[in-house]
Amino acid sequence: MTGNMEPPKTCLDLSEPSQGPFCLLVADDEPTMRELLQRFLGDKGYQVLTAAHGREALEVLGGHTCHLVITDLRMPQLDGMQLLLAIKESNPRLPVIFISGYGDTETVVAALKAGAENFLPKPLDLRKLHQAVQQTLALSCIQPRPQAITPNVRQVTYVEAPSQPEQIRHLLYQLALSAVAVGFAPVDLEGSLKVALAEALTNAMEHGNSWDQDKRVILEAEVSCQEMRVTVRDQGPGFDYRALGDPTQGDRLLAERGRGVFIMHAVMDEVQFNESGNQVTLIKRRSADQAD
Repeated sequence: MTGNMEPPKTCLDLSEPSQGPFCLLVADDEPTMRELLQRFLGDKGYQVLTAAHGREALEVLGGHTCHLVITDLRMPQLDGMQLLLAIKESNPRLPVIFISGYGDTETVVAALKAGAENFLPKPLDLRKLHQAVQQTLALSCIQPRPQAITPNVRQVTYVEAPSQPEQIRHLLYQLALSAVAVGFAPVDLEGSLKVALAEALTNAMEHGNSWDQDKRVILEAEVSCQEMRVTVRDQGPGFDYRALGDPTQGDRLLAERGRGVFIMHAVMDEVQFNESGNQVTLIKRRSADQAD
């Protein structure tokens, strides 16, 4: 019997909560780009504010409640990286998506490590932008309920899930619950960490199991107050991950193939594939300042 192999509309089939229109802030020094994104996202039902540079973006954030920031990397007065750092210092739960051009690979990696939720290469694909906005807003709403923290405990999770996009939300919620319960995360997982984990799960369901609901994705996780170790395995034939090469070199950053692996490497401290390529282990450790 063959399972349902219809691919989902987006990499994460997570509908945004019905709690009124989301407010997005677009920061870009090119007026035509600001107008394009404001019109495109406005037509999708979002309220869209704009800023010509990072300093103006901070002023807008000071006077409005925004749910997501989309920013160009290179801007005058205050660039995208400086804007990101300022946002994460004052409101670490506000997600940020970067728009980056050719040659900005090192900065993109630094931005992901600093807490940016996602990035999109230029020239900008509006369909992929909309998918990234949907994914980022959906992931930001996966928040565990407050609970008592039990430090010095290692929590182990084992789940076998069908290859259905809605399962990604449930699995991420379970990981967030574990992370908060043992003190790895204060109230929730960082947005960029959620994105990296979502990429691993999506790759397993889409490329490994071809969205066949009869095939399972196996998730094993060990979480302590100092480290999160997550292994994702699919029931597909695997792939030669070595053939991807270094995704940070040349124009490979702009390529769709290997983009998820690039995000995993940028966000996580270690990424390990098994020999056949149908299993990946992601390791994230708390930094010294997080542990204090």
